[in-house]
Amino acid sequence: MPQALQYRMIRTLLAALLLAFGCGLSAPAHAQLRALENPSFEANDPQGPGAPNWQILVPIIDVPGWNSTTNEIELWDSNFNGVPAYSGNVFAEMNANTNGTLFQNICLINGEPFGWTFAHRARAGGPATQTARFQVATSTGTVIQTLATQASTTANQVWNVNTGTTTYIGASGMQRVQFNTTDAGSIGNFLDAIQLSLRPFVQISAASSTGAESVPSASLATLLVTGSTTSTLNVVVNITGGTATRGTDYTTPGNAATFTVTIPAGTYYNSPIPLGIAVVDDTAVETAETISYSISAGTGYTIGNTTTCGAAVQTTGTYTITDNDGRVTLRKQWTDATVGDDADVTLSRGASVIGTLASDAGTAGELDTSAAPTPVVLGETVTLAETLNPANASRYFGTLACTGAADTNLADGLTIGAAETAIVCTYTNTRVPALVVTKTSSVLSDGINASNPKAIPGAALRYCILVTNPGTLAGTTIAATDLLPAGITYTPGTARSGANCASATTVEDDDATGADEADPYGVSFLAGTLTATATTLAPAASFAITFDATLN
Repeated sequence: MPQALQYRMIRTLLAALLLAFGCGLSAPAHAQLRALENPSFEANDPQGPGAPNWQILVPIIDVPGWNSTTNEIELWDSNFNGVPAYSGNVFAEMNANTNGTLFQNICLINGEPFGWTFAHRARAGGPATQTARFQVATSTGTVIQTLATQASTTANQVWNVNTGTTTYIGASGMQRVQFNTTDAGSIGNFLDAIQLSLRPFVQISAASSTGAESVPSASLATLLVTGSTTSTLNVVVNITGGTATRGTDYTTPGNAATFTVTIPAGTYYNSPIPLGIAVVDDTAVETAETISYSISAGTGYTIGNTTTCGAAVQTTGTYTITDNDGRVTLRKQWTDATVGDDADVTLSRGASVIGTLASDAGTAGELDTSAAPTPVVLGETVTLAETLNPANASRYFGTLACTGAADTNLADGLTIGAAETAIVCTYTNTRVPALVVTKTSSVLSDGINASNPKAIPGAALRYCILVTNPGTLAGTTIAATDLLPAGITYTPGTARSGANCASATTVEDDDATGADEADPYGVSFLAGTLTATATTLAPAASFAITFDATLN
């Protein structure tokens, strides 16, 4: 048995086994809707690299796009047995083990123009005249319309090209576009370079979509295109309404209410094409605005669903623009300020200052506000800073607070929240209280004079350190230190505290730990230095620390 014949018999048996186990024959490998997939059979290389060869592929699903009534297809390399391909490097033979029908499922519309071209050639050794019929059929194979019949003879070994146009007369829907032959046997009817001319389907990708004003078009719906075109198409788009203002909030080509979107020549499958609308990123604080649009019928395309034949088609859409603009108002609050002190408050984007408030304390409680809010972008992070005159910078406590809940940690900048269109940021500067500290001493005894002791060597002394807050604001975290002079020796355990020198009777120990450090005052003695502390000191209040020492 010749090797080629043996190979054919094995593949025939395999095909029969696959059919017996229920391999479907009617389901297409891929539904392209408006364009043939793999129209020139170039997706396969018969028998792989090497010298020109041939191969029967079973199941046909191994060949992208194509199906057949026998679940097989025979492919030849160009120049195998001296037969060149009409186009590219591969072509098909319709009579594989037997005559069959090759087809793909295409979405067709009743009454639409239908164009085609294909190359056909007779194979030597087959019938003298070999005939292929190009048809539209139902999913079960019932012929709806015969589009072309091409006969080629073995006496004239050339490719014959069949080209034509007609009007499709069948029902709209997914139909077989097929090549059929009734020539018997396993030899004959080469096919190559099959092309259809059908108008591409076009629709809008979504009924509604939303995006920030800062995004020109990426969030907008697109046109979706499925099909092939050999020339550019101009799809008609109409602005039909909406609350956004054309030319101010968004633009169109030529700023026209009706314009065209150009689709370049090519093959598409549900491919997105920009709609041609661009949002303008302005600085106005606005509510959400909308753009409504639609597409209209035009030349060279059909408005249709680009993924499912006959499904509802999206011809209109609405885009909602969400505003990305906010405002930050700068304020400076002086508290107990010295009249004439001044400061600058700034708002920066990166290294660029975008807002400034110069404040001068005309009164002790001056409140200054920036003349106009500073525009910012929702979602961005900006930086706040304050610069005081170097001469008085150390004289004020400073705090910063901004309205809004999006960002409460301002150390790393202020992040503008999604809905924070009117933030107020206030620097408050409170003058540090000018505390008054006095130190007095008395002689308790000198070992000689009982009634009028003198400060002589060996005398016992009592010191009082009095801290007074004469201002109108409370002082916090107050500490007063006293370095005992040479010749004075502290008497351990003698420290006492109170509101004044006369009432300083609360016993304090000499270290800086323990409950006595906040009762409400604290005392510590270390290496000749006494430290007195108070957590707070109210306006016009004072506290005193007394201790004993010996004059050496």
